[in-house]
Amino acid sequence: MIKLFSVKQKQREAAESANGRAPIKKQSAGELRLQKDISELNLAKTTSIFFPNGKDNLLNFEITIRPDEGYYQGGTFVFSFQISQVYPHEAPKVKCKTKVYHPNIDLEGNVCLNILREDWNPVLSVNSILYGLQYLFLDPNPDDPLNHEAAEVLRDNPRQFDINVKRSMAGGYVAGNHFPRCI
Repeated sequence: MIKLFSVKQKQREAAESANGRAPIKKQSAGELRLQKDISELNLAKTTSIFFPNGKDNLLNFEITIRPDEGYYQGGTFVFSFQISQVYPHEAPKVKCKTKVYHPNIDLEGNVCLNILREDWNPVLSVNSILYGLQYLFLDPNPDDPLNHEAAEVLRDNPRQFDINVKRSMAGGYVAGNHFPRCI
């Protein structure tokens, strides 16, 4: 068994010296599906995608959403996506990198979106998640909150919620928490 590994290592070294670089890594089924999903993305003019580790690493990327209506109009919100090798059988891990006053996004960036948890299934795609995130900014859901204080204010006093959102996006304090400017 040990000899087999040393033979494989010698073959790799021979292949590297033959063309001056490492052999091409075979893509997993998850990477192939993700490549298809990304090529089929329908990005609105208010949305963009960025690959911080280069386009060779599709498993980690960022989506920026700039809502053009609703409470969060004019804001810029960045979400990081981490995709596992077994995608689409496991939902992507999505975090909001922009600290935001939102009933469905907590102050650590965790996102409450049903298709990222119990309602995920392999027929869904990155595009489905993108639509869900955009919808959270158009119509925040106070009935399934991660930020309970924001949900309570939205439910009981929508006008005050709007004031709090504007203050937080401008870089102010809401409920004792500072929010960096995102407009």
